[in-house]
Amino acid sequence: MLSASNLISTFKNVSGVAHASPATWLRVTGADATSFLQGQCTQELRNLKPGQASWALWLNLKGRVQAESLLLRSENDTWWLWNAHGRGESLQTRLEDFIIADDVTVENIGATCAWTQVTLAGPEATAWILSQRGSLPPVGTWVALGDGILFAGRRGQVEIWDWLRPSSSTSPTLPVELGKLDHDALARARIAAGVPAIPLEFGPLDLPQEAGLEDVAISFTKGCYLGQEIMARLHAMGQVRRRLLRVTGLGSAPNAGTVVTAKSTRKRIGEIRVAVGDGHGNWIGLAMVTLLGLGETEHFTLENEHGRTVQLFDTH
Repeated sequence: MLSASNLISTFKNVSGVAHASPATWLRVTGADATSFLQGQCTQELRNLKPGQASWALWLNLKGRVQAESLLLRSENDTWWLWNAHGRGESLQTRLEDFIIADDVTVENIGATCAWTQVTLAGPEATAWILSQRGSLPPVGTWVALGDGILFAGRRGQVEIWDWLRPSSSTSPTLPVELGKLDHDALARARIAAGVPAIPLEFGPLDLPQEAGLEDVAISFTKGCYLGQEIMARLHAMGQVRRRLLRVTGLGSAPNAGTVVTAKSTRKRIGEIRVAVGDGHGNWIGLAMVTLLGLGETEHFTLENEHGRTVQLFDTH
């Protein structure tokens, strides 16, 4: 099986281009758009300028993750919200439920088929972007490319860019030499980096700290937002009881929801949230595992899978 030292490098060979309809691509406008979003998400937005972006979570009152999105600030109090995995209509409903007397309009642009999501990966794609712009957008920013918006999506520790542009756009033209992006390779790179798809693999039953998202998408100095009290309490405590960990095993990938048990006690210690073939006859995945009594030398098995061993790459 893989070792922790070569986990990321094994799945860095991701290259090509993929076209899709954006899963979540919302436009939020209105005189109160900035203050409204500020009061709903986990991230500090007030200091962002047009051309800047920030990852944020959308929680419920108990601090559980309802959605994740990249918020991109544009001119005139216009915001774009993007997520590669969540459903745009769900996030739109989540936002509109809290609009009372605010001058805010939420539009699900992704559902209109008027925009296309182009995902570009690998050094050749990066070189093509450089040939078009002369520079790459730094982390926390977005830039115009043609009549679209280009940014680095949170898909893992590889060169991956997401370019949202009108479906009618034909310029600039992508060279065929870039090839086709393998979605399985994209998923493997993301999972190898420990990045869950939200809310498909991590969501309504989970706290942000259980996936290390406090370092990515939470401001502990901003004002009130839904779930803030729970976030402050967990931040003060400094620890959660469960953690989403990277795992691997031999043979075919187990189904999501497969129970993980401690080999020595046969007790349930967690479940597989996602698992995919590693391209070499085995699998990698993410598992939610209880940290209570978790030891670095403990061995784990998949329930009802003839005792197949699970190897953990991460410890709490």
